[in-house]
Parts: sequence; structure tokens; C-alpha cells
Amino acid sequence: MSLMQSKNSITLRIRTGDQKGAATDASVYVILYDTSDNSSEKILVDNFWKNDFKIGALDTFDIQLPESFTEVKKIELWTEKPTVELTSSIWFIQTLELVRGFTRKSVTFPVFRWIRPSIHYTLYPWDTFLPQNDPDKEQRENEIKYKREIYSLEYSEGSPVKLKTLPADEEFSKTYQWQIFSVKWDTKLKNWLSGVTTSSWEKLEDLDNIYYKEGITKPKASAYWNEDTWFGYQRLNGCNPKSIKLCEEIPSKLRVDEDMMKPVLNGKTLEELIQEKRLFYTDLEILEGICHKEQYDICAPIALFMLNSEDDLVPIAIQLQQQKGADNPVFLPTDDWGVWTLAKMWYNLADSSYHQSVVHLGLTHLLMQVVVLALHRNVSVSHPVYKILAPHTLFLLAINDYAFQILVSPGGLIDNVMVIGRDGMFELIHKSSQGWNFLSDGHPATDFENRKVDDPKVLPKYYFRDDSLLLYNSIYKYVSSYIDIYYANEDDVTNDWEIQNWIESMAVGHENGGLQGLPMKDGKGHMSSKEELKEILAITIFTCSVTHAAANFLQYEEYGFPTNYPMTLRTPLLKDKNPKTENDVIAAIPNKAETFNIVTLTRVLSESATNSLGNFETQYIYDPKAVGCVKDFRSDLKRISDGIRRRNRTLDKPYEVLDPVNIPNAISI
Repeated sequence: MSLMQSKNSITLRIRTGDQKGAATDASVYVILYDTSDNSSEKILVDNFWKNDFKIGALDTFDIQLPESFTEVKKIELWTEKPTVELTSSIWFIQTLELVRGFTRKSVTFPVFRWIRPSIHYTLYPWDTFLPQNDPDKEQRENEIKYKREIYSLEYSEGSPVKLKTLPADEEFSKTYQWQIFSVKWDTKLKNWLSGVTTSSWEKLEDLDNIYYKEGITKPKASAYWNEDTWFGYQRLNGCNPKSIKLCEEIPSKLRVDEDMMKPVLNGKTLEELIQEKRLFYTDLEILEGICHKEQYDICAPIALFMLNSEDDLVPIAIQLQQQKGADNPVFLPTDDWGVWTLAKMWYNLADSSYHQSVVHLGLTHLLMQVVVLALHRNVSVSHPVYKILAPHTLFLLAINDYAFQILVSPGGLIDNVMVIGRDGMFELIHKSSQGWNFLSDGHPATDFENRKVDDPKVLPKYYFRDDSLLLYNSIYKYVSSYIDIYYANEDDVTNDWEIQNWIESMAVGHENGGLQGLPMKDGKGHMSSKEELKEILAITIFTCSVTHAAANFLQYEEYGFPTNYPMTLRTPLLKDKNPKTENDVIAAIPNKAETFNIVTLTRVLSESATNSLGNFETQYIYDPKAVGCVKDFRSDLKRISDGIRRRNRTLDKPYEVLDPVNIPNAISI
């Protein structure tokens, strides 16, 4: 009988990680232990005349075991430095798999660790334990201490916590990094070419000349950017779909009355619209007093919207400043075309400033950075919570590091294209974080309830709401079934010191940069129930996937046409109703160079180069008890996707961004 056919032979498969520095030329040794406490000899894992353990490689080795050897219960693994070190003695193992003889029965050891020379590691099948149940607590503690060394933190007042240095295993893979830069420079080149061959802005039609069928497609909004129904649609299903609120009384600072509004209410009164739940408003008060470029203006608008007879949301009043005054009129759809057009553009400038700063960067990238850093520094890779969250942390720290170096650095692209610049952006983020609550604002159902737009009969074309709730419920179901496998009762949660350390380190009050709205006890973060844990995990996964997708992947469609969702307006703030012309609109929008920068930035940010939700780039869950949870999750997502596609086929403007196949697992761009 050949070695591969023998019942006492084992095939050992080792997958080396694909991150920078993962390869090794160290000598690798293993000892296998069985369920009867038998052990193999010390085995050198090596294929002669082959360079094993390259980055991303799967290496296979054949091992012969004693006749009496039963099922493998653990593996002892270590490395020893070579005499001549050509690559590195430190090695990152992704997974290790044993396949037994002719039965082909396999068991997986999800390692996901840096293996350091001369340290003996004990590896277990499926490797999923709460810390209180781990058979090797000392090894686990030592690994967390090591993670804290490489995930070293930096605090600065008024800013979220961040890394001092990006660890190697958080860096972009070579493939992903190339995809990012190839898109960026392809766009820049085409923009440069169009700048050479296109005349300067003289009329609105000239804007169409910067778009090409290949490379830069024309944003859909270019066809209807000036329609009132589109302006209303942006509040529901655009980049910032989380500001619209049901209006139950007219805000006192909004200078409107029945006589003024009568021509735009289609025979209704304001009170009738309120009673019928067909009146809505937005208030961007947070922008009042925000710093911005001296030569430009910004505003903090309030706007009223009405649901018309076609159930379309349309604007009926826009006040660009918070305080009533002679130089702060209420703009109406019945005003001069140019005046009303510019009023909507000024509103959208404020909304885009809020979107980029708070909705996008602040409440996805930076918020989740706090969660992910606390995870790495406090929770073992053997923990079930780590395994369910890991696919949703992919490249987050890398893209944030890139953003701080390139996009939001002093003098960087944000300073160049946004009227508020990086200083205004971080001022907005700081202001918004003071009142943001993790468990209420991060939970979609609670957020919709707080804005009183949770009823599907209210705003029937609020597709962002409908899709978000379906997806959150699916994510919660997935998390709940998974957590129930590992936590039998509440005591398992309170006795889990890794989870307690995690929640404590990311809750408000822990040094700087903590989060509000997490469960607390005795003045510090504390998890007391399975339900609290489930909600925090579901909100985290939802934010990393669904919330970020909604805020991020419509950017090119919204910002890519300069009159639709401007980042800068070059003329003074509109303060009267003197008639305006197309020339006034042209004078206000960003010039050609600024437009090209915006097109470049938003096209890059709108590209998705990672897998869709549930289709994980790396599998972390191998425990046979838990793999069914992943399968059920994928089935739920498929059902939701099918439903969204059926609905979209009936719509003039399909809302596709929250179709699960279009939602990446993580914040990786």
C-alpha cells in the first residue's frame, strides 16, 4: 500500500498568508498529538529542492504516523532560524489542514498568526474558543500582548484614535493596491486629455464634453440634476439619505407661513400636510459656524419637502441660513429659475460637506477604526467574535492610513476640492461625534424611528430605508445564530474577559477617541448580556458593509456632474431673489481643473474591488457547528437580492447600491 493510501498517513497542507513579509525560509517543525495522548516524532516539514512557504503559497507535505495513532487533537509547531536568512524568520500562517489517509477525512486549523522563531505554538482543530474555555490560556495572553505591540495607538485631542504605524498584515495586498492606483491614474489621464480638447465652461452643455463612453461614463444625474423630484430623491436615496425627518410642526427658525406657501402646496395647507404625514424637513444646523476657505462661502440650510400626488418627495422651501433676517430669504419653487437652481445647489453644497465629513468618513471609516483597533488589541484570533468580524475589517486600517497620507493630509486633495477643507471636515466630525449614539444611531430601525420615517406607508419611495432594514435583520439573524453556539447564557458573556476588555477599550471615557452609546457599568464599557453582544456585532457588520456602501458607492454618480452635488461654489452665498441666469450658474460651479480633481477622486472612491457581502475574501469560520450560519446568511442575502432586483425592474430610477451583490464585506475603499 502506498504512503498516500495508508490509513496511518497524513497530508499536511499549509497556506502562507499573502501579506507583506509573510514568507519564511526558517526550518519548520511539528509534533502531532492524538486523542489517546500519543505523539509523533519531531517532524521537519520540508519538500527537498523546493522553496516552501512563499507569500500566498499552499504547500503540501506527506507524513507517516505510528500504527496506533488515533485522531489528531492538537499540533505543536515552531520554527528555527536558518544559518543564512534570505527572506524572514517570522512567518504568517493562514491555515493548516490535515487530510487522513485514504478516508480523506480532513480537519482544519485556522491559524491566522505570525509565527516567531523558537516559540512553540499549540494549534487546535477549528481553533474557536472563548478565553475561559481555551486549553492554552497562557499562549493566548502572550499573543494578545504581541498584538498590542504591533497595533500601537496614537491619541490626539478631538480626533479618533489611530495607529502609530500600520502593521504588515493590515497593508493592501499587491493585487488590490494595483487596482486602486490603476483606476486612479487611468481617470487622471483621460481627464487631462479632455482638458486639452475641451473649451472652457461657457454654457451648461459644455459639461458633457468631459465624459467618454470608455473610461469616464456620464453620471446619470446629468439628465435630471435640476428637477425638483430629483432633489427630493437625493434626500431619500442619495449619498446622504439619513437627514430627512417627518415634520410635525414648522421649525420656528424657518420663516414660512400659509400665504407664502400657498402657491406651491397644490391646494393643501401646511397643517393638512402635517396631519397627513406628507410634510418633511431637513436641518443642517451642524454646519453653522464651521470653518471654511476664506475666499468661499458655506451655509447651514433648513428645507421643507412635500410628498406630492405621485408620492415623489419635492422641495417646497429652502432657507440657506439658520437665523431669520433680511439677507436670508426663503427660496421657493416659484422663484426665478436661476435663483431656485442656485438655492438647491447651495443646499447640496452644505449636504455634500456633511456627507463627506460625517456620513462617510466620520461614521464609517473612523468610527469602525475605533472598533477594529480595540478588537485587535484585546480579542484573540481564536475567539468566535474575532472570526465573525474579521472578514468585515479587511483593508479598513490600510485605506484609513492612505486617506490620512493622501486625501485628508494638509494641502491634500480634500483641501483642494472641498470648500470646508480638512479643518472643517474634522471640526464637523468632532461636533457630530458628541451627540452620536452607537446603539441607537447605528441601529437602522432606531434611526428611522427617531426621524419618524420608519412606517413604510410614509415615504413609500424611501428605498434606502426598506433595503437597510431587510439587510440589518439578515445580519442580526446571522450574528444571533452564531453567538448562541458559543454562549450558553449571560454568565458566559460576563466571564469573557476579552469581550469585556474590548468593550471597555472602545467605550467613551477610555483615554481619548472612545465611542458613546455602548453599554456601561461603573463608568466604563461593560457587556452584560448576549443581546447586547449581538446588537453590537450586528451594528458593526452592518456599518462596515451596508452603511458604508450607501455612503460611498454613489459618489461618482452624485459628485461626478458638477452642478448636481457640488463640493465648492465659487460665487458669494445667495442672499436675495434678484434674477439669475445660466451664466450665474456656470460662474458658481468649480472650474475645469477642480472638476477634474472631483471626477478623479469620486470615481476612485466609487470603485469596488473586493467581494460582495457574505462572499468572504478569507474564510475564518471553520468550526463545523458554525459553518451552517454562514450558509444560511448567504441564502438570506440571495433572497434579498432577488427581491430588490424584482422591485428595481419596475422603477425609472433603480436603487441598486444596497443590492447585496453590490455591497462589499468591508470598508476597503
